[in-house]
Amino acid sequence: MMSNENPITILVIDDDEFCLEMATTILKENFPYRILTALSGMDGVDVLKKNTVHLILLDVTMPGWNGFKTLSVIREHTLMKDIPVIMLTASADRDSVIKASQLKVEDYIRKPFEPDELVSRVSKAIWEHWQDQNLDMLGSSLDDLLKGFDLN
Repeated sequence: MMSNENPITILVIDDDEFCLEMATTILKENFPYRILTALSGMDGVDVLKKNTVHLILLDVTMPGWNGFKTLSVIREHTLMKDIPVIMLTASADRDSVIKASQLKVEDYIRKPFEPDELVSRVSKAIWEHWQDQNLDMLGSSLDDLLKGFDLN
């Protein structure tokens, strides 16, 4: 997907250190990706400002900025707004699912999660994001190529 000089980076934001460690361990065991962590939404946004991140795993229930506040801040920032986000939550009530959909959440993973489920959903999100990026680049390349031709 990406070259070794520019590895895929996943940011896990969760105030529960056990869940954070568990997700990080599972990801490191199953992917050659760079894994970054943050214990709060505010810290997560700071990490995003300093790093290129390709996927965010974001806890919903956190003190301070909850997952939705954090996601709102991310979606308002020009350089971060298109990063796919998978929400991690102990419950997926109807209102939360609707709110997440409005904020363009890629997927939901219920806690406690199974390692296979986490791996599967992260793989899917990375693959879809990679395909979208390549289609966008292909479209831009075709547009540039066609500029040199008189199509009338």
